[in-house]
Amino acid sequence: MLSYEQTQILRRLLHHKACISVVSGCDAFPAHPNGDRRKRPAFWIPAADLQALKSEGAIELSASGYTVVASVKRRLKNGKNGTAYNQHFDLQEREVYVSGGVKRQARVNTRLSALDRLAYKTDVEGRPVLDACLIEAGRHIARDYHASGSGLMSTQRYDSAGAEGDNRVNAVEDNFIRAADAKRRLQLARDAIGSGLDTAVIAVCCLDQSLDMVERAERWASGSGLTILKLGLSRLSAHYGTQSGVQRQNQDVDPLRKRTG
Repeated sequence: MLSYEQTQILRRLLHHKACISVVSGCDAFPAHPNGDRRKRPAFWIPAADLQALKSEGAIELSASGYTVVASVKRRLKNGKNGTAYNQHFDLQEREVYVSGGVKRQARVNTRLSALDRLAYKTDVEGRPVLDACLIEAGRHIARDYHASGSGLMSTQRYDSAGAEGDNRVNAVEDNFIRAADAKRRLQLARDAIGSGLDTAVIAVCCLDQSLDMVERAERWASGSGLTILKLGLSRLSAHYGTQSGVQRQNQDVDPLRKRTG
């Protein structure tokens, strides 16, 4: 079983596309980018960690030196600490809207949303690519988006039904008021994010589209979607008050309670 530090070594090897040079009689071994020994080592690996990686079968010897085994490389790319998080799928065919209001068919994994998949991802140093406050803000706008009637509801709604029957009175009117209030909150959130940045936030958090899909649809540079999404979620987090030390705005009060209070 590899330790956290040894898993980080594997991640750094993949990030630098490095090979571990075989040098005898050393306490640490150099990892050269692209296996080029003429370049300065990207980092050094202690002999004990190298032995552990060899014992676990995580690295193999090639012409340039020790490299990460292909199966381990796939596991590391699928999830943190080598665990494959995307092994369970519940795929459904859905119609989604892309740039320009064009509707097209897409296969959507309803068991794990695009935002949830990003929540499991880590960078080369093992840190989450999205902070908890950003994920909470993304889920918040997704609730407002679907409550406003802008998205698809995959489960039965029980807004107009109750055990005592109290909610059945004026149910249509109450649902209309809730939807109108959700639309207001959604518009305030989009204004806080800003034009352009809200495209990535809505696509990933509300429409359940991957960053690759958004980059292709918007013709953004490859790999830029995550940066744009993080910037938009940062503004959204400040708007909703999910950041530590930021007071949350009073936007979640039920409009029916305000009317009757």
